[in-house]
Amino acid sequence: MITTKTRNAVCLTALLAAAGFMTAAQAQPDAAAADAAKPAAPQAAPAAQAAPANVDAAAADAALRKRLQAVVAAMDGKSKLAANNFNEEFLKNSPIDTVQKALDSVRTGVGSCQAVGRMESSTPLATSVLLSCTKGFVPMELAVEPKAPYRISGILLRPAFWK
Repeated sequence: MITTKTRNAVCLTALLAAAGFMTAAQAQPDAAAADAAKPAAPQAAPAAQAAPANVDAAAADAALRKRLQAVVAAMDGKSKLAANNFNEEFLKNSPIDTVQKALDSVRTGVGSCQAVGRMESSTPLATSVLLSCTKGFVPMELAVEPKAPYRISGILLRPAFWK
């Protein structure tokens, strides 16, 4: 039973991740291909490219933290995600109900989660976070759009690893 729930959680997570980052990958195919060609470099989310020069880094980072808190709270079952946390392109590819179901599925598989670590990023528009959950850890990447109100443009939930 647990294996089925975990498999379903991973499948939903993969669908969510593919749909959420599809827009960013299509917008910058040359940069993504160049990053993929570097064998020693860690693989980054397509939306984690360097921020344009006209981005207010402090405002973008504050918004990224706020959006991250909303996603973690929704994943933990404390609240439901609001559509205004996501940009239109993301919602077109991944309706809010699908995103919420994927987060609920992750919680079903690994239990209650909280953010315990955030990787330093070269851009204020994206971050990588480690979620500590009851049964394991879930790496997550989150990206926001480059202009206010800095809504979420991509989420990537990596497969959990167990405690």
